[in-house]
Amino acid sequence: MKTVDKRIRAGLLLFWALYFSIVFTSNSADALGALSLLPPNWHFVSGNFGLIQRVVAMYEPPTWLAGFLFAGVIVWEAIGAILFWKAFRITLQLNQKQNVTMHAAFGITIGLWASFILADEIFLTYLLGGLSSTHFNLLLAELGTFILIRLVD
Repeated sequence: MKTVDKRIRAGLLLFWALYFSIVFTSNSADALGALSLLPPNWHFVSGNFGLIQRVVAMYEPPTWLAGFLFAGVIVWEAIGAILFWKAFRITLQLNQKQNVTMHAAFGITIGLWASFILADEIFLTYLLGGLSSTHFNLLLAELGTFILIRLVD
């Protein structure tokens, strides 16, 4: 792989590692706030827990369901962030495992967006305005990144 190609790949992997790390952190803070483990005036929260509560409310589920779904999303984001950081590190080292790790990172997180899009349909989130298009745009952004990285290989 050429040096320029390596830099492009590393930069894109770094972006997604940072993105999923920030999302994981803000969602974790939101969860901690919902559990009253952070002060009520804590500002760095995603607001996604409240959003999940509103989205699933149409089916009148048990109160624990929103928390369970949110915890699953947080774990999924953490795995994605870890894999992107690992792929970034391996790319810098020109390790032979770089494609395997990169594919795992993209596979996990593209699966997250695909799951969100399916959930958007199940819970009719398009009625909230903008949410399902955000998930679709993030899916396309990741797919575009993955294709670009594969093209520069």
